[in-house]
Amino acid sequence: MADNFYNTLGINENASKEEIKKAYRSLQMKYHPDKNPTNQQESINMTQKLNEAYETLGDEQKKVAYDMSRKIPHMKFNSFNPNGGQPPMDDIFNMFFGGIPGMGGIPGMGGMGGMGGMQGFPGGNVHIFHGTPLGFQQALQKPTPIVKHLDINMEQVLNGANIPLEIERWILENGVKVFEKETFYVAIPQGIDEGELLIIRDKGNIINDNVKGDIKIFIKIINDTIFKRSGLDLILEKNITLKESLCGFSFEIKYINGKSYTLNNNKGSIITPDYNKIYPQMGLVRGEHKGNMIIHFHITFPETLSEEQIDKLIAIL
Repeated sequence: MADNFYNTLGINENASKEEIKKAYRSLQMKYHPDKNPTNQQESINMTQKLNEAYETLGDEQKKVAYDMSRKIPHMKFNSFNPNGGQPPMDDIFNMFFGGIPGMGGIPGMGGMGGMGGMQGFPGGNVHIFHGTPLGFQQALQKPTPIVKHLDINMEQVLNGANIPLEIERWILENGVKVFEKETFYVAIPQGIDEGELLIIRDKGNIINDNVKGDIKIFIKIINDTIFKRSGLDLILEKNITLKESLCGFSFEIKYINGKSYTLNNNKGSIITPDYNKIYPQMGLVRGEHKGNMIIHFHITFPETLSEEQIDKLIAIL
């Protein structure tokens, strides 16, 4: 049984576009693999389900088609295979009215074009939506999306980027698919996360000027820095000696933008095991939110001490 996209996002069918977006972002954060290190595969699977649900419910036309498919038993919705896999409009018309007595041959109907203003029929569950039928037709017959995977580095996550991407798409001309290539720039927003989905509308396969497919871009982050990521925070695991933890230290780190910073801990300021030193707003940026840089200290203790060293420590401590 296919997943219920509303249940996946934890919302009801009357949720607004903003509520759908808010639920999606909240769950993406909750199930991010970095927040579930003991069960990353489950997190990745859930992230993919969230992306699929939001890709459908976040698009008004696809949402209409999805809602309709849930109410009509014989009509199936497949956001990844609408080209050729969806029924033509005449078949949809038959789904609506084929089983209603007396509706088989209504004179003057002229197909779907004349149905824009019809109301629901008494005693039935069929309702015709006001507005142009073309929007509904587009949602059903939109070509299969072109799926691309894009690798980016941590500096591009920090600053955002415009990255060239080449795609190959087909254009339907007189019933024949003609292939062409195009290179365009993908805008990578600051703070983008692993597994996020970018959708480029109407740049994919083309049936006609009114029916164009999308491009789906899945983001893969190549992290070759000394930091690991937790949400918008950047975490550095730093090993220091017992002497450094008690007597102070100075060391240099290379930040993800290539700049070097010297971090000091003065004498008399003691670092305890598992201490986190926080540098505010030196993490990643997403909209109005800024993360921190966090240094997590691990102290390496000596394996043995001489009698002389022990005596000196006793005298000092």
